[in-house]
Amino acid sequence: MPEKIKVLFASSEVAPLAQTGGLAEVAGSLPPALSELGFQCAVITPAYAQTLKKGGWEDLGVSPAAGKGAYETPFRLLKTPLSGDVPAYLVRHDPYFNREGLYELNKTDYPDNPSRFAFFSKAVLASLPHLEGGIPDVVVANDWQTGLVMAYLKEAGPQAPKGLFVIHNLGFLGVAPAAFKAEVELPESYFAVSGLEYYGSLSFLKAGIVYSDALATVSPTYAKEIQTPEFGNGLDGLIREHAYKLHGILNGVDVVTWNPETDPHLPAAYSPEDMSGKRICKEKFLDYAGLPGGGDPPLFAMVSRLTTQKGVSLLIEAAEDVFNLGAKLAILGTGDPWFQDQLQALAGKHPKDMWLKLDYNVPLAHQIIAASDFMLVPSMYEPCGLTQLFAFRYGSIPVVRATGGLNDTVRDFAGKNPEGRWDSGFKFAAFNHNALFRAVRRAAELYRRREDFLRMRRNNMLEDFSWKTSAFSYSSLVQSLAAEKAAERT
Repeated sequence: MPEKIKVLFASSEVAPLAQTGGLAEVAGSLPPALSELGFQCAVITPAYAQTLKKGGWEDLGVSPAAGKGAYETPFRLLKTPLSGDVPAYLVRHDPYFNREGLYELNKTDYPDNPSRFAFFSKAVLASLPHLEGGIPDVVVANDWQTGLVMAYLKEAGPQAPKGLFVIHNLGFLGVAPAAFKAEVELPESYFAVSGLEYYGSLSFLKAGIVYSDALATVSPTYAKEIQTPEFGNGLDGLIREHAYKLHGILNGVDVVTWNPETDPHLPAAYSPEDMSGKRICKEKFLDYAGLPGGGDPPLFAMVSRLTTQKGVSLLIEAAEDVFNLGAKLAILGTGDPWFQDQLQALAGKHPKDMWLKLDYNVPLAHQIIAASDFMLVPSMYEPCGLTQLFAFRYGSIPVVRATGGLNDTVRDFAGKNPEGRWDSGFKFAAFNHNALFRAVRRAAELYRRREDFLRMRRNNMLEDFSWKTSAFSYSSLVQSLAAEKAAERT
């Protein structure tokens, strides 16, 4: 039997160990999915305070050093089970990672984030000889926090593992001042315009793009969008230059965690064959939220970071018109203080139409998605988006802007379902509140056509957005990199 290909995933957050968003969902779900396809997978991530508090970890008794000279810093390598036979290695350095927040405190980024994640990237390389499965064939790094891993692998020479860099959101560049290059500890040639230099500063994400052996992002549409000035964040030319190695692969959903038949957070279970539990979920939530349910109004929900990217401004501007349709609105999330203030004022003005909770609350997110009839994702841009995929699983029809992965996963309802096709939601193109409202109005009209509405809801729940399909795409990419590595050894 051929030896398994060894794959190490480096990520700044991994569910359920520590999480702020979708990156953790991917890092916690894709490695087990690849493991089921026959790969030997492991994950490496910082040992944050919330991770250490969970317990269940083992100190491997080694203290590798990240960096050299003035920047040589020992750390402890821990190990904890993640899922199945996939272990997670934890880089423990308490001054950097044993903190209340992963990247920020009280909505303010830690000023030493460049130092923290340069250190983590060095620690990934320093950990390789100590992994119990042996040095991996391929290292998969994710987003700007691990972009330098690709540069360090390249500097380590041909004996190092191959590097695959995954862009989850090009909006976060990981910028550090030019003077930071001493702490990065790479030869001067790495800091040219063709390397880490970014308009007079340094970009960790750019390091991942330039020095990776293969490049991926989280949907086919987003892979095209980031090659344009509108979405390229100043890197569109660079990405076009590296487009030969770029792959757009849709994210998947953890169908064990996100399953309305077994979800422990829900007041009632349900399935495509028996939807009575969804009715109970909606009734319970409307009662909890203090929203009148008489006449069975459509419930629109938004579970999101409250930021410009997520299109919150569109919803604020469209809300009055949405309420005039007789619809109810539920919003869960935290983010920009200005948006939070605007939403609080709106909820105060319409207490019988709108419910708002400024919180990051996983159980409540499950309950709201299960209770809702429609899920709003009006993003300015969305590399992939997981919310609409969770909505499919829970029978909440998505209303989305046609961008990135939202465009790839939602099929717009044009008034009727052509034979042989399942339309699955509502899309709008222009980034303005009128376009959003028109999509919401179309959704509300479908809600009144009960047979068509119930058919779409059930059909959506039957769609397969598990990691199975995505894992096959990643497996082909990893296999090709491992084959290149094997050829270099001969």
